[in-house]
Amino acid sequence: MSRNEPADTRPTKTRILDAAEELFAIRGYDGVSLREITQAAGVEVALANYHFGPKEELFRQVIQRRAPEHCDGVLAALDAVQAEAAAAGRVASVEEVVGAFGRYTFTKTATGGPGWKRYFQLLARTALSPVYAPVLAPLNKPYGVIVRRYVAAFQAALPTLPPGHLYTAFYFLQAMVSRLLAETQVLDRQSQGRCRAADFEAHLARLVPFAAAGFYALAGRPEVPPSPGFESGVEPATGYGTPTADVARPSEPLTSL
Repeated sequence: MSRNEPADTRPTKTRILDAAEELFAIRGYDGVSLREITQAAGVEVALANYHFGPKEELFRQVIQRRAPEHCDGVLAALDAVQAEAAAAGRVASVEEVVGAFGRYTFTKTATGGPGWKRYFQLLARTALSPVYAPVLAPLNKPYGVIVRRYVAAFQAALPTLPPGHLYTAFYFLQAMVSRLLAETQVLDRQSQGRCRAADFEAHLARLVPFAAAGFYALAGRPEVPPSPGFESGVEPATGYGTPTADVARPSEPLTSL
């Protein structure tokens, strides 16, 4: 540390978790050693062993650290749309439930700072491999509450949707959200710069009608009804068409979500 560089006042354990979160998100569990993590954190390896033990336990704690706040936020988003719908004498629409599912997470990854972005990237990429199922197992309980609450909300919005179709449709929705959170830059390349992987405001505006149409189709209602109560704040065509100088700019803050 240089003389003019401010001292890192974060607790040692937090510094190790932050460094591990960043390196695991970028390089994966097997691509990072405990020594590299401690070097990035500016601490001795012995301190990582003291606080966490083996690398697997450190990885497990990184995965679990932000889960409670994330789960609370996703559930609060559903509570909000259901309360608004109930005040209007109706149940929350499919569009509103889809929007609630993505809104908190997309807003957090876009505006919550680099730690949240890395966490969602790590979670999305880790969830794709069955190898990490034992590490992710403790998350089944808190995230299981989300699954049950959202499945019930979709069932209330579409009572005619058979259970098999309902769970499959929700699984598809989870897969789409997870893929977007991974930010692999595939979208940027395939669209030749017309779309940005980090533009989560635009993602939500497009995800809502796209996913809702799938739910309606599986329920035998191919004609998608209007979307009561959902306001994305983004025109559906935003980001498409001929590439411009604007494409290379970072996304604007999610002020409308």
